[in-house]
Amino acid sequence: MRSGYEERRKHPRYEVGKAIYIELISRDGRSEADNTIIRCNTLDISVGGLRIWVPDAVPAGCAVNIAVPAEEWKENLELAGKVMWVKAADTGTGFWVGLELEDTTRENMEKWFKVVQLMKGDR
Repeated sequence: MRSGYEERRKHPRYEVGKAIYIELISRDGRSEADNTIIRCNTLDISVGGLRIWVPDAVPAGCAVNIAVPAEEWKENLELAGKVMWVKAADTGTGFWVGLELEDTTRENMEKWFKVVQLMKGDR
């Protein structure tokens, strides 16, 4: 049986396990230095989003900055996104989180599309 989030997917997903970082954007006007940064792992990716594992729950609807460490680039690939859903992981620890990507710059989105294509080939 498929869950609701799988049925709404617009893009094919590819299983990829990679460490990334997300920064939770605070809505209360605090400075950027006060935002929480979390190391997490990707479970699957697509050109439009990611499913990640995080150790602690994050708020649904929260805006996030996503840093994808990449060997090909000297700097992290930085993307913007939104937490669409949060679910306790079946593994018994942590949470699965669905992130929807929002356009950052055209250049960053083009790099992300290339990352997805490269990772698709690594499966």
